Amino acid sequence: MQKTIFLFFVVIFGLGSVLTQAQNVDLPPGAVIRMTNCTISDDRFNFSDVVERARASDFDENAPNMIWFRRPVYASPEYQENWDFQIALYYSSYTEMIDRRVASGNNAYGRLPISCGSPMVVRSIPTVDNQGDGLSDQTAMLTRRCSLMEGASVRDAFNRLRSGVANVVAEGNNTLVSMWLPGLGGQLNRDFDFVMSHVGSSRQELTERMDMMRNGFRPNSREGRNFSCDRPSMWVTNRIYQASAN
Repeated sequence: MQKTIFLFFVVIFGLGSVLTQAQNVDLPPGAVIRMTNCTISDDRFNFSDVVERARASDFDENAPNMIWFRRPVYASPEYQENWDFQIALYYSSYTEMIDRRVASGNNAYGRLPISCGSPMVVRSIPTVDNQGDGLSDQTAMLTRRCSLMEGASVRDAFNRLRSGVANVVAEGNNTLVSMWLPGLGGQLNRDFDFVMSHVGSSRQELTERMDMMRNGFRPNSREGRNFSCDRPSMWVTNRIYQASAN
């Protein structure tokens, strides 16, 4: 009888270990995003004009895989006093980014009437595979700066975030949630560890997710919290270019 009980607990603890390993995964490499904040330098142009001119540009084999222009809707007063929008260039790797930018002569903005600040590069890591319904050419995005709690690792935060996102997806909302990790450039003595981004396939999908939280839905329990985040900033994000899948 004692042997039977011992074997029962071996099986239970072994199963628990397997389940824990299945739930906790290592961070995938993710994409590389080069981001730059810009101002419109010619009073004759507004943001829509800049987007239209950018979309009419010629893109060759050295172009990024995707280009998005993000206009702040609700952001910090400091950001809105100093910048008009943000440019995000997506690459598969650091090597691809450097090789393409060297080949293009670092002439990324062509004839656009803009002036931009120093760039920074982040790794963008999606939380759930195959998440998202395909993004519209114009949609909405939230970004939040997040800090790890004492003793927590980025991997811990990623797995908690991943679990919560899966619960939201199970409720029928496929907003794309990613973790941005600092890569190159940017603020050296930063007061956060990562940025969490939410991008809806449409503006409505993102705002519906926001209303889920407003109505009391919580994707994770309070137990096991390992990071905290500032209030989100909201952006309208416009697709300028996307390379063909072929």
